[in-house]
Amino acid sequence: MVLQWSLFFMYICIKVTPTEASSWTAAVPSSVKGLLGSCVVIPCSYNYPEPQKSPQTFTGIWYNNDNQVICHSDASQTPAQFWSRTKLLGDLSKKNCSLMIDKLTRRDEGTFHFRIIMEAYTVFSYSKNKISVSVIDEPNPTDFSVQEEVKEGQTVSASCSVFHSCPTYPPSFHWSHSGEQHFQAQKLHDGQWKATSILMFRSNRTDHNKLLQCRVTYHGGKHQETSKTLKVQYAPVNVKVEYQSVNEGETAHLKCSSDANPVSSYEWHSETGALLNKGQTYTMSNVSRHSIESVYCTAVNEEGQDRSSTMKLNVLYPPDIRTSSKCFSEDDVVKCECIVESRPPSMVHFVLGDRVLQSTSIETVGSVTTGTLQTDFGSFKFVHCLANNTLGNANLTFLLPATDNMQNIFIASGAGVIVLIILIATGVGVVRKCRGRSGETPTSDLGTMKAERPVELPRYAPTKRKEDRKDMSCSDIYANDHLYGNTDCDESIYNNV
Repeated sequence: MVLQWSLFFMYICIKVTPTEASSWTAAVPSSVKGLLGSCVVIPCSYNYPEPQKSPQTFTGIWYNNDNQVICHSDASQTPAQFWSRTKLLGDLSKKNCSLMIDKLTRRDEGTFHFRIIMEAYTVFSYSKNKISVSVIDEPNPTDFSVQEEVKEGQTVSASCSVFHSCPTYPPSFHWSHSGEQHFQAQKLHDGQWKATSILMFRSNRTDHNKLLQCRVTYHGGKHQETSKTLKVQYAPVNVKVEYQSVNEGETAHLKCSSDANPVSSYEWHSETGALLNKGQTYTMSNVSRHSIESVYCTAVNEEGQDRSSTMKLNVLYPPDIRTSSKCFSEDDVVKCECIVESRPPSMVHFVLGDRVLQSTSIETVGSVTTGTLQTDFGSFKFVHCLANNTLGNANLTFLLPATDNMQNIFIASGAGVIVLIILIATGVGVVRKCRGRSGETPTSDLGTMKAERPVELPRYAPTKRKEDRKDMSCSDIYANDHLYGNTDCDESIYNNV
């Protein structure tokens, strides 16, 4: 009998007493930090002695250090200042008592503990397992890593990580560069979590010297940004030759440029590929419109090379009237063509007697300008072509071909010579007046206008004269007028009148 009672008490000590004494426990961190305005999740699990009959109804309650209810599993019993801000996240029947506090304020700081009510079993407060909640004003610093120096075409992997205590609403990530993104969440200790966003993309030369930025936005609206500058190495592109137009006979300075990393070295080549010079600049002395050859430059770095297009220097020079210019008759219609080579292109006018006429048509192809005049030349035997640009001027006299309707009003008599001299002197005076009064159109001094409306004569720079001749010549007639100082004409026109 005594042995039976001894065995009974031993069974009680082993089966009931130790289990009950060690089972009322809760697992919570001692402290947790939450971001102001965001949320904080307190991880919690609890344990209790298993009764013979498992409880069917569980009620969980969280209290603050003033024993004030801040969260009740029956939401209607949660105080107004915590209603909709606190929530039990876990399943109490599975011993999960985790709590979320949303829209965190300074007044939420303090200590908290959990209490469980199991209907038809017991009530227990885990007051020995308290947790301290603190509130921080700003997020923890972002951990940002990326390989900053890469080659074009290489895959770039960037990582952006932050720590937080709100796994219910984890931070969101936004990258300034497109690419493939991956999100990772890692649970740490003391209610902390690590959120990581990984971005992968293929580098391009357009990424060079650009900021790669990671922007993190936390639940509640707060955000932070961090960035690093990418350095991408790539072969030269956009190779081009830069220069300014130069006057004939001067020195030209050419410069080669490119877009490259690292910086390019440069070589200059002729159109045939012969090496002319090394360096970013190339100098060409005493340039001429006829002797300038086409050149190009090549940019080279350790990633590759590229070349510019072939170019020919733009040499500027004054007008040069071609000897192929002439007047001709076609179906009893007289036309005059004045072909001028110059750069920049010239203005072309014609002078007939005392009138300055605009060209009937103007055609410019490259450096050649062709002015054509078609008009009623009346009884005149010659016409002047005048050409000028910003660098100078030129003029040439054309003999007009005879037609059936042209009559010579000049006769071999003293009176005829006098009339001719008077007419020419009058024309020279009018031309000089046009030159001397820039910006005005001659009117009364021109006398009665012929068939064409006169236009203002452009001012020309003085040019060299021909040597004086003993007999009457073109230079004698225009001796006092700079306009026709280099005029070429047929002496027979005047010697035979």
